[in-house]
Amino acid sequence: MKNKNETIVQEDNSLENKREKKKRRKRHITDITAENDIKFRGPLSYRHLRIIAWLFLAIAQIGVILTMNAGMRNNPQMYGSLPNIFSFFANFMAPLFLIAAFSTVIVAKNGYKRLLILYGGLSVIIYILFIIVYRHFLVGVADALTPGSGRSTIDSILSMAFGNGFIAFNIFIDLFLCALATFFVNYTPKEHFKGKKIYIFRAFVVFPILYEIGSIALKILASTEAIKLSPYFYPLLTTKAPIAFIIFLLMALFVKKRENFFIKKGKTIEEFNAFQKTNANSLHFSIFLSIAIAIGAIIDLIIFLALYFVVSASTPVPEGVEAIEYIGYIAKVVYSWGFGQTSSMILIIPLVLLFDYRKTYKNTLLDMIIPIVGIAIIAIIYIEGGFEVIRFYLRDLYSKTKEEEETIKAAIKQITNIIKRR
Repeated sequence: MKNKNETIVQEDNSLENKREKKKRRKRHITDITAENDIKFRGPLSYRHLRIIAWLFLAIAQIGVILTMNAGMRNNPQMYGSLPNIFSFFANFMAPLFLIAAFSTVIVAKNGYKRLLILYGGLSVIIYILFIIVYRHFLVGVADALTPGSGRSTIDSILSMAFGNGFIAFNIFIDLFLCALATFFVNYTPKEHFKGKKIYIFRAFVVFPILYEIGSIALKILASTEAIKLSPYFYPLLTTKAPIAFIIFLLMALFVKKRENFFIKKGKTIEEFNAFQKTNANSLHFSIFLSIAIAIGAIIDLIIFLALYFVVSASTPVPEGVEAIEYIGYIAKVVYSWGFGQTSSMILIIPLVLLFDYRKTYKNTLLDMIIPIVGIAIIAIIYIEGGFEVIRFYLRDLYSKTKEEEETIKAAIKQITNIIKRR
């Protein structure tokens, strides 16, 4: 009898556990609190993503050095596919930086002003540094060598070196636009734009979007030689794929939509902020972002192929150029506009699923040290790699000089023997 009662109790407990699990599965997000939160919490924070991004950037520079070294030796296949493998890591660097930046922007709440000043200020600094290098050093040296035509000479060299009609390198422009878009989507002004006027403030998000569209338009016009873009515009161009910018906007809208949903359900801002700190919310965000990246990559690939076929169909193959080479050229041009670049983001989805966008640190000193260390590692790679390139160049130059010297000596000896015979 006792065993029968124990069996009944165990069955009741098992049934109760099943009901509890079913109830937990059906639990609404507005009912999730710190007390009934899930246990899983992504181990990666914005800091980890930045460290990984800097490592990927450093690895990509090894590919650049290997390519330079192979080019100097006139042997493109010297390292096989290693340069391309190393260079491929550059595709992951920017998305990781953007996702990490999103984390700091969202968590900032009232710290938007600081982030906008930071990214805006760094964008201006990069612009000024480029103008100094371009105008003072490059054009200045070229003017000394070719008086009166220094700027046109440098512009031609830059155009030939990169082949797209433009150079996009100022990543802080992208970070500033993303921070600005998030500001207009998520921030609620305390003094102005009250009531329905808040929609006017939200509508300002169109400005970073128009900037992104304008940048793409300039890239297309410059690469198709419809216009000749001045180098003064180079530091103002966006560097990342337009689909990546859209994914960033979707992240901001995801957070805002949830906030509005909580308010409609009768919850307070304080309750929503408490929910945002839960592990469940962090996991939901990671899953949403992973799905957005996957869909965005597919859409980006479709747009890339569509543009490729449109451009290739409207521009016949020039005389004397092989069809295969021209196909590669068209693909490179469309890729330079930013399309097709999101496909590689699919490979970072495992990292995204382990990412906790709400994780912060009290001590932010390491956040300042990370970029310094990253820059130092890249500098070491270029110094060591550049040393190898220069050493080979000097060795090759010495070898050629030695050969010429031996040839001259042999010629003199031959002439001397002829004279002696006479």
